[in-house]
Amino acid sequence: MTHDDSAKTAKKRTERTCAGCGKHAEPHELVRVVLDPSSGELAVDMAGSAFGRGAHVHGAPDCLKRALKSGLSRAFKQEVKGDAAVLGAAIVEAADRRIEGLLSGAKRAGQLAIGADAVSEVEAPALIVVARDAAAAAKLSVVERAVAAGNAIAFAEKSRIGALLGGRDGNREVAILAILHAGVGAAVGGTYRLSAPFRKVEEAWSSSEVR
Repeated sequence: MTHDDSAKTAKKRTERTCAGCGKHAEPHELVRVVLDPSSGELAVDMAGSAFGRGAHVHGAPDCLKRALKSGLSRAFKQEVKGDAAVLGAAIVEAADRRIEGLLSGAKRAGQLAIGADAVSEVEAPALIVVARDAAAAAKLSVVERAVAAGNAIAFAEKSRIGALLGGRDGNREVAILAILHAGVGAAVGGTYRLSAPFRKVEEAWSSSEVR
């Protein structure tokens, strides 16, 4: 077996199948859902670490609808019922929890630059996060460059990010931050993008520019 054959075999082993469209993809490109066999309820496992039998679906409304129609029932070998809008909202909630956990961990590890001045001094941020209600921060040149490069997301509100990262009093508002660790930046960005099609909020910049 050649090196290329070995690489293809290894990739095939890690790939998962979307329960909606049937196409193969790497686990980080799909949303994992788990089923409680006793209640028949679905739960979103955004981190991909929950126990139990799981199925995967692309973060796309069409795939979610197809999966709920028949794909998930086939994957779990039992009848699965659900509402696409409800499951889409659950994907957003699970994504937000994961992003908040990743940001909290990055803050403790000193892997964040917080505030416009600090972010502007970072030469190569892994990802820039701008609060959805931070219109002024969205106009900064560093943010405009990051948006053009597909290296920025709009997440939560200034007060929510401030409560998460702003210290004991939780009163500090945070409009912008940069993630310095490549792995954390990839995890936050990937989690956000999987949930983006199910979000219904206006961003600090045009939604068509969010990558």
